[in-house]
Amino acid sequence: MIITEQKQSQTGAVGQGRTPVSVDMNADCRSIIVNAPVAEVYRRCLEFEKLPEFIPAIRKIEKTSPTSFSCLWATKDAELTTNVKIIMRVPERRVAWQAVSDDFRVGVVFLDSLVGGITKVTIKVRSIVEPVMLTALGPHLRNFKRFIERGTR
Repeated sequence: MIITEQKQSQTGAVGQGRTPVSVDMNADCRSIIVNAPVAEVYRRCLEFEKLPEFIPAIRKIEKTSPTSFSCLWATKDAELTTNVKIIMRVPERRVAWQAVSDDFRVGVVFLDSLVGGITKVTIKVRSIVEPVMLTALGPHLRNFKRFIERGTR
């Protein structure tokens, strides 16, 4: 989606020029509190082969290198494969990834250690092609919370 931004002149007049501004409408950011210490949450975030346990559309994960994996997932109409590369890991703070495909999906998980051994998990994702996948972010995050909390008891 392209919108225009009006420029304000030095005299304060608005509308003397328009600059196109690209807006990425297929993005979302959600947070949840997990009853587990940040070190445990970070460790579990790196267990990519367990993604199907909390993201039902994912059918299979295959590790292709220490920083990459292939993801087979199902849509309403087809099964698709996406290759994903982990582009950043900051221990107990952040994990970022990018899909190596035409739809340029990217995301980052931020971890914040809170008082009492709990962790705030924030996930930001962007997809140029698939806004429908973003609508499931909230349920996937709640599934992730259950996945983590089950494993820490």
